[in-house]
Amino acid sequence: MGKLLPRITGLGYALPESIRRNDDPIFDWLKKHITDSEKLFTGYHTRHVLKDEEELVSIMVHASKKAMDHAGIVAADVDILIGTGSMGQYTNPNELNALHKELGLPSSTWVIPTNCEFSHYNAALLFADSLLKAGRVKNVLICVGGSWTRNVSYHTQQSVSAADGAGAAVMRMSEDAACWSVTDYNTITDSKYYGTMFTKNEAVSWYDPHLREQQLWTAPYFQITDEGLEGFKTFGLNTTPLAATALMEKHGLKGSDICLISHQASEFLMGNWNKVIGPSQYINTIATFANMAPANIPVNLAWATEHEHFLHDSLVLLAIGPDMHANALLLQRGY
Repeated sequence: MGKLLPRITGLGYALPESIRRNDDPIFDWLKKHITDSEKLFTGYHTRHVLKDEEELVSIMVHASKKAMDHAGIVAADVDILIGTGSMGQYTNPNELNALHKELGLPSSTWVIPTNCEFSHYNAALLFADSLLKAGRVKNVLICVGGSWTRNVSYHTQQSVSAADGAGAAVMRMSEDAACWSVTDYNTITDSKYYGTMFTKNEAVSWYDPHLREQQLWTAPYFQITDEGLEGFKTFGLNTTPLAATALMEKHGLKGSDICLISHQASEFLMGNWNKVIGPSQYINTIATFANMAPANIPVNLAWATEHEHFLHDSLVLLAIGPDMHANALLLQRGY
């Protein structure tokens, strides 16, 4: 038994059954139009993809039920639901509201979507920790689902990384020292890059004398400008790991003391993060799960709990966002 603390008492993840490989015809255009940015998006062999008839909420339900079962709670126990469904069926309300409906959560359960790509999970864990310490709630359900295979144009290089997945967690007060708890966090924000990576639709010029509307629009998709690519190579590559090393130094930790789970946009980034941080164990699934965008960290934490043995009781979750920001969250157990 350990101290009574807010702890992650349940974890779950879910992936679509359909798998897309590198030789999928959807990538044919890119293979014929190779650009310099190709070397920035590497490391993927397979990725799980929602079928056209499948909704994102379906895998969010599965992940959430696994986390709730693991924690030993039922729908009626959930006080607050935090996280996101990105990108959902609608621009708003968030897909998290559909999850509330599908899980049959109480009418008193507050649905709180976060909007901090791609650090939703880190933020939700921190918020849940604070709410539990304040005595405002007893059980917090966190779920982050990503369907970014539907949020890219397959005429852009970043589309090769896109994959779908969902991860969930339950946080509650517990004395179980085997469960992870939030120790601290550190964030670096460089907002000069705002507007260099974004999701929006584009106008398409169109003239038809029979229609009043003479402009059509594409579906929204994730775009990276030339400045955004430079940010990817500078802030993403070099600044992001410093969020983790500063946090580690604050708590007297070296790379050999920690396990690392991070955003997995590309091996290009992750190789340098591994070099700078030097974790004893770097848990990732980029080769088989690719870039699940907001769901990378929650899926990998739940997946590793089932399939890996954590070598240490200190775990850093390292997220990066397109605004750009980097967030490192320190989880610990054993006390």
